[in-house]
Amino acid sequence: MQRFENSGAGSEVPVAVDLNSETGPICETTRRIVIVSPFPASVRSLFVALTIRCFDVLVFHHEDDPVLHTMDSDLMIIDRTKGILSSPIDINTTSDRRILFLCKEEEADCPHSHVLVWPCPIEQAVEKIEKLVVRSDSSEGQQSGGDLLRYKDLVMDLKKITLRQCGTKVDLTKTEFDLLKGLLLNGGVMSRDELMSFVWGDSYFGGSNSIDVHIKSLRRKLGDDPRKSKYIATVRGIGYRIAD
Repeated sequence: MQRFENSGAGSEVPVAVDLNSETGPICETTRRIVIVSPFPASVRSLFVALTIRCFDVLVFHHEDDPVLHTMDSDLMIIDRTKGILSSPIDINTTSDRRILFLCKEEEADCPHSHVLVWPCPIEQAVEKIEKLVVRSDSSEGQQSGGDLLRYKDLVMDLKKITLRQCGTKVDLTKTEFDLLKGLLLNGGVMSRDELMSFVWGDSYFGGSNSIDVHIKSLRRKLGDDPRKSKYIATVRGIGYRIAD
């Protein structure tokens, strides 16, 4: 059984969620998401979906809960679907973390940078949340020189040279691993020549079509359809980039 967590300040949400019917991966790494909603039943589907995807989800009733200002999280989701509360959280004191607002209408209710019109299809919500968390992870990882690179449901361990997708290990060759690593670290478009240089160094004189062969194999192992890319997008005439 998985249930909404106790905030430690009288903000427990006593709603049980049975996840036994969902057989998911073992969560070796987790990221924390805090949801603030006075109406927990309205975000129950979001809580379940994020928990299944290995997020550590904590739910609070009130935006003015003092624990929120001391708790570390990768993303805070604030439910404003019923309007701004009488004691809204001070955005200035949380500027060092990412905040996503749930609103009925994007412009009218929430004139903030990260907004999700709620309710919406759960996959659409999870995709937006994962993108925000990945951007945060990427910037923190580059600043701290961490050994993990995270992107959507992928976790690359640069020290162990391993890749996990939704917690399940994906067997890659060293070339495939380095290609994905290069794309993640670069963040933008990489030409085939740039990818060859990153993977094999300047002394490599093979044809650039070898990159296409390895990318095709990498996509196959990730279950990535090039016609609707989730991980690696093709930039015609140039090379490849990480998909949006």
